[in-house]
Amino acid sequence: MTKLKTIQFAVVSLFTICSSTMVWAASGADYQEVSYDDLVNELSQKKSSYEQIKKDADGPQSHIGIGYVNGFTNVSTSGANFNRRTTGVQLSAGRDLSSRNLYGEVIFRNYGSNDSTSDSFSLRELEGKFGYTNAIQGVWNYSLSTGLSARMMKYDNAIQDLHVDETTPSLVIASGLFAQIHQNISVGVEASARTALVNKPSDKDSFDFAFRLNTSL
Repeated sequence: MTKLKTIQFAVVSLFTICSSTMVWAASGADYQEVSYDDLVNELSQKKSSYEQIKKDADGPQSHIGIGYVNGFTNVSTSGANFNRRTTGVQLSAGRDLSSRNLYGEVIFRNYGSNDSTSDSFSLRELEGKFGYTNAIQGVWNYSLSTGLSARMMKYDNAIQDLHVDETTPSLVIASGLFAQIHQNISVGVEASARTALVNKPSDKDSFDFAFRLNTSL
C-alpha cells in the first residue's frame, strides 16, 4: 500500500511540474496577430532572399541584351550649333564582378544614317562602363553606371559647306529602372548623358533614352 501511494505521489508531482512548465511557456510566448497580406509579403521577401542567396552561390553571371535607343546630339562646327535626334539599336554584353550588385558592360549603338535633301548625318558609338544594381521592391531593380564612350560621327552639309568626320571620347553617366520578369530576363529603360573629354569637339553633349531587354547566362 505504501508503494502504491509513492507511485501516485510521483505521478501527481510529475503532472504538476509539466503543467506549470506549459503554463509558463504559454504565458511567456509573444503572440502577434498577422494579416493575410502581411503573411504573403513576408513569404515573398523570404523567397526573394532565398533566390538572391542561391544566385550568389551560383557565382558570377554573364549578360547580353538588345535595345531600341533614342538619341539627342548637340553639334557645334564652323560656328554653327544645332541638335539632331536619331534612333537606332544597341547590343550589350556584360558580366558580374565581385558580387551580383557590381557589373561591367560593353555597349555598341548604331544610329545609322539620317539623310535629307540638304545634309547627311550618321552616328555610331562604342561604350564601356562599370555599374551598380540593387532591388527596390518586388520585381523592380535600379542601376547606376559610369564609363567612357567613343562616338563616331559624320556630318555633311554641302549648302552651308559643313563637314565633320570625328571620333569623340566622352564621359558617360547612366541610370536605369528594370523589372525582373523571369529569373534570367529583365526589361526596362535606361537614360544616359554624355559630355566630351576633348576641347572644341563637334560632338559636344548628348543624351539618349533606351528601352532594353537583358538576359543572363
